[in-house]
Amino acid sequence: MKQFQRILVAIDFSEYSQATVEHAAILARELGAEMNIVNVINQRDVNTMDYSINRLNIYRKNMSLEGWIEGMKEERAKEMARLEKTVDLSGIRYTFTVRIGDPFQELLKAVTDGKAEMVVMGAKGRSDLGDFLVGSTASKMFRRCPVPLVTVRNLK
Repeated sequence: MKQFQRILVAIDFSEYSQATVEHAAILARELGAEMNIVNVINQRDVNTMDYSINRLNIYRKNMSLEGWIEGMKEERAKEMARLEKTVDLSGIRYTFTVRIGDPFQELLKAVTDGKAEMVVMGAKGRSDLGDFLVGSTASKMFRRCPVPLVTVRNLK
């Protein structure tokens, strides 16, 4: 059986994220694997902010799309720091990356770019509106992920 050395962990900082990282950490520790924890800023949100800032002038004149994106990255780094305090990641090599784009497409690119051999992600994310039983991104990953995919349900 193939030994897994690189695990991609997809999180969106929803209620599923802590359980997802906890499960991935157990796998990484048992396998001696490294983790690449990935969060994606949805391109849909970027487009909405671009429209709001540049076309509707809803926000202050001194706000830029680039500034908003940097603020989102900083906020997600803070969320990751909070998550690091609640999940035991000792002894595990890991990185945290924020990407921008369609979550499904960016996760597939992250699998390829990082040479991931396994993906761990929550079964649902921020919105329960997408697909009823499994989130829309998770559903697309089930169909197209080129490596084994482990989904985590929040059973709290």
